[in-house]
Amino acid sequence: MRTSIHVPQFAGEIAIIVAIVAGAVVAHALFQRRFRAEQLRRHNDVAGYLFSAVGVIYAVVLGFVVVVVWEKYDATAANVTTEVAAVADLYRSVGGFSNPVRDRVRAELCEYARRVAYREWPHMSDPRDDRRDLALLERAAYRIDAYQPRTVAESNAQQMAMTQRTRLFDARRLRYYQAVPSIPAVLWVALYAGALAMLAFAFLFGVENRPMQLLMTAILAGVIALLFVVIGEFDQPFSGSVRLSPDAWIALLRHLPNIP
Repeated sequence: MRTSIHVPQFAGEIAIIVAIVAGAVVAHALFQRRFRAEQLRRHNDVAGYLFSAVGVIYAVVLGFVVVVVWEKYDATAANVTTEVAAVADLYRSVGGFSNPVRDRVRAELCEYARRVAYREWPHMSDPRDDRRDLALLERAAYRIDAYQPRTVAESNAQQMAMTQRTRLFDARRLRYYQAVPSIPAVLWVALYAGALAMLAFAFLFGVENRPMQLLMTAILAGVIALLFVVIGEFDQPFSGSVRLSPDAWIALLRHLPNIP
């Protein structure tokens, strides 16, 4: 598995980050015009303690969310690899069947891989399980279950095929589950509120060198906005500017005809 970069969406995310940074700097500059540094400097000690406490709490929560969605992204990539491997292993297992069952199941597996790579994958950002593709798998599964082995080798091949069939269905089901965003709305509200609180505290410090303070505000806003983009990207592994590519399925389609 590898990721692919969707350049227009990536450029849009960079533009959003720049807009957020510019908005924070403009708001802080207007705040500086309203309040003199001498007024704000009187409360620097208290504001510093509160900023440290709130900053630690927010950093822990934000970092935890980043780690969780990062792990989800890695788990999704691993599950797609499992699904691809299950199709290849099932294709190889039914090689022990006699015709016409062997050729029919293999043809259905090839068609399934083709549909996933070229029809399902572009629409995984709006995951709706295509019942036609699932029916294709159900037909293949039925042929495997209904097959009557005539030798010990065919019986062993059927047992292996049943194991890979179950593995394939589980991986497909998990793929659709992982395509759905996992961060609840209430957590997004908490993250936004924390970001606003951090920026508000940055406004409350009185510093003689006000341009330098604006630069620090820009850095703080940029880091928070960047992490928000990272969370959104990792939480939706099949959409966004950095998404999982269907290259594994395309490689599988090239490889299946070579399996005896």
